Amino acid sequence: MIHEVDADLVILGAGLAGLSLAARLARKRSGPRVVLLEPRTAYRDDRSWCFWRPEQHDLSHLVSRRWKTWTFSDAAGLTVRHQVPGLAYQYVRGSDFYVSAQADIAESPRVELCLGVRAGTVTAVSGGVRVESSAGTLLARQVIDTRPRAAATMLYQSFVGLELERDCPLPFDPGEVTLMGSLASDAEGLGFVYALPLGPNRAIVEWTRFGTAPIDRDRLVLELDRVLNGLGLADAHRVRSEGGVLAMGLGRQAAPPITGVVHAGNAGGALRAASGYGFLRIARWAQLCTERLLAGREAVGHPEEPRLRRTFDRIFLQAVRAHPERTAEYFLALARGVPPAALVRFLSDGARAADYARIISSLPWSPFIAQLAAPTVFSPAPAVPVAADVTATPSTSTSEQG
Repeated sequence: MIHEVDADLVILGAGLAGLSLAARLARKRSGPRVVLLEPRTAYRDDRSWCFWRPEQHDLSHLVSRRWKTWTFSDAAGLTVRHQVPGLAYQYVRGSDFYVSAQADIAESPRVELCLGVRAGTVTAVSGGVRVESSAGTLLARQVIDTRPRAAATMLYQSFVGLELERDCPLPFDPGEVTLMGSLASDAEGLGFVYALPLGPNRAIVEWTRFGTAPIDRDRLVLELDRVLNGLGLADAHRVRSEGGVLAMGLGRQAAPPITGVVHAGNAGGALRAASGYGFLRIARWAQLCTERLLAGREAVGHPEEPRLRRTFDRIFLQAVRAHPERTAEYFLALARGVPPAALVRFLSDGARAADYARIISSLPWSPFIAQLAAPTVFSPAPAVPVAADVTATPSTSTSEQG
């Protein structure tokens, strides 16, 4: 038995999931001894996370912008505007989240963030878990692994974005988000513009693609440049960039489980398969895990998707794989045919049976009926795990990085 451990809990990876859990534990007066291992040496403003919530909530202190209107449009300019009374689309800037979480951790004598440390082999040993790292060996009672893992997946959401600024107003209404703009699809899949106006003269503009394989970043950058040229923004000052690849609809992991180790974060099932949203899902997991750890129980990964949600997401992603050239049609049909409140509930994991009925009735039946009994098809796992903890670009697959 291990009687002397270095920590009660070691968290591998201090991105959104690792920091969310550690910060919650750090704010408690008592709790387990926690060590986070993170390979980056410093945090930079490289992420954006968005979600729908009422004006005030438990994460309000992190929100820097809110919008009451969000829009969908096709390549021809047809625009659909959505609002839901009492709800706003809300934006958390990555740098604000990092500063807040690190401040909480710095105040706790029980939680330690180790930057510049890369975790390696993880092994179950008698009474605990051994973690090999670039800084040496750690013994822990439990481990939560939030690192990216290579896995087969149904679809990939690849995107790149820029925060832009210029002296004169940008071509966006500061009061509304372009959730999915200029929707267009072809044999490769779907492409669309996502724009978050941060003020009259500043905005985040992203170009996103859905497909069965990750899209090369250089290609995405060229396509985003064409989008910016079309918007008259080629000369805008580029403040910062962000981007990544989201694996949507993960297959089973090939590696056998390790006793005492659970997986969390995007590679552990945090992302909604049909949309790519993950921020609130990670927050809910962090709260659940905190409660369990404070009660002296074992850590847990993300809960399994309810059957109805899991089934619908599978059918939707399968239909997108089978007919990529129709994907823009699917999304416009949802935007036009589903009441905004029902669509937001679906994207926020709160859909009711009646909401699913409205979603199904708005879509063309034949491609979806064909997938009811079809076997699930995955794209092979990439040789290197795709970036996991990235911007929650809304893919309203029916579309929150994470």
